[in-house]
Amino acid sequence: MSGFTELSFAAQAALAARPHVALALATLVRVEGSSYRQPGARMLVDAEHRVLAGAISGGCLEADVAARAEAVCASGVTLKLTYDLRDDLQAIWGFGSACDGVAHILLEPLLDVVWLAHAADIRHAREGGAIVSVIEASATGGTIALFDGGAHNGTWHAHSSSTPSALLNEARRLVDAALHTARPVLETIVVDERAYECFVEPLMPSIALHLIGAGRGAEAFAHIATTLGWDVTLFDHRPALLESLVLPTSVRTACVRADEGAALITRDARTAVALLSHMFEIDTEWMTALLPLPIGYLGVLGSRQRAAKLIETVAERGVEITPRMHGMLYAPIGLDLGGETPESIALAAIAEIEAVMHGRPGGALRERQSAIH
Repeated sequence: MSGFTELSFAAQAALAARPHVALALATLVRVEGSSYRQPGARMLVDAEHRVLAGAISGGCLEADVAARAEAVCASGVTLKLTYDLRDDLQAIWGFGSACDGVAHILLEPLLDVVWLAHAADIRHAREGGAIVSVIEASATGGTIALFDGGAHNGTWHAHSSSTPSALLNEARRLVDAALHTARPVLETIVVDERAYECFVEPLMPSIALHLIGAGRGAEAFAHIATTLGWDVTLFDHRPALLESLVLPTSVRTACVRADEGAALITRDARTAVALLSHMFEIDTEWMTALLPLPIGYLGVLGSRQRAAKLIETVAERGVEITPRMHGMLYAPIGLDLGGETPESIALAAIAEIEAVMHGRPGGALRERQSAIH
C-alpha cells in the first residue's frame, strides 16, 4: 500500500507549485496471477503526465497510466484500465516483461486531496478504518468514502452527497471483513437494483517499532525502519547518548527507564520492540514490563544463553511466562543472514519483524511451494 502521508505531501506540494495542473490517483484494485504490487497500491499523477508519488507496478505501467491522466482530469470521469502483463507490454514498450499476471487499475480525477491526509490520520490513530471505492468508469466512480474506527462503531465520511447511504450501510460488512483479514476486499453490492462493484481497503496502522538502547546499532534500525514507513521511537535513560545519535527527523526519542517507558509503548499486534541496550539489568527491567503487553513482537539482542538467563530472571521477578509470551519473543533477534555489522544486524532484525507481521517464515522465496502473495 502506498503511504498516504507521502501521497498527501506530494499532492499538496504539486498544487502549491502548479495550481493550474489537475491531479489524478491510480489504484491497483485487482490482480490475476503474478504482480509486483498488490491491491491497494496507489500512484499520484498529474494532467501533464508526471508521476508524483507512489507506484502500481515494478515500473512497467507507471508511464502509460500517467499518460492517460490528462483525459481523466479533463473529463472528470474515472477510467478502468486493464493490463495483461503477459501480452500488453510488447505493444506498449516494444518488449515483453515475462510477468505472468493481469493488473486492473482505477484512475480517478483527484478533485479533493484532503482525504489523503485524513486517511493517513486514521492509520496513525491505530483504531481501524477503511477506504471504499466504486470500481466503474463514470463520473461517480472512484473513492467514495472513508470509514474511521472499528467495523461496528466507526463513522462514515462520504466524499459526495450523492453517495447512497444504503450503499455505505451494506459496505460496512466489507469493512468488517477487510479489517478482520487485514486485506482488501473486492465485492459487488446491490442497492435499489443497481450493482456497485466495491473495493474496500483496510487502513492498517504502520508498524510501530520501539527501540530500547541508544547504541550505534539503533541508528541503523531507525534509518531502515523509517525508509519502510514505520513509526519509530527510541528509548534510553542516558540523555547524552540519545543526543549523540544521528536519527531521521521522524524518529521520536524519550529519556526514560522501563518503569516510565512501558506506558509509552503502543499496544497492538502491529507493535514491535527491539531490546538493544547490551545491559543485562536494563534488558531485564524492560522485559519484565514488556512481556505482559499485547504486542506483536519482542526481539532481544544477544546470545541464546543470555536470552535464557533473561527469561529466567524475569520469571524470578514474578512474571509467569505464558505460551503467548514465548510466541512473541525472538531471542536472539533477527533472521539468519550471516552479517555481523550493526547495519547487517538491523537489516536481519527488521526483516524478521516484517516476516512476523505478515505471518511468514522469512525463508527464501525459491523454496516456497505455495503462492507468493
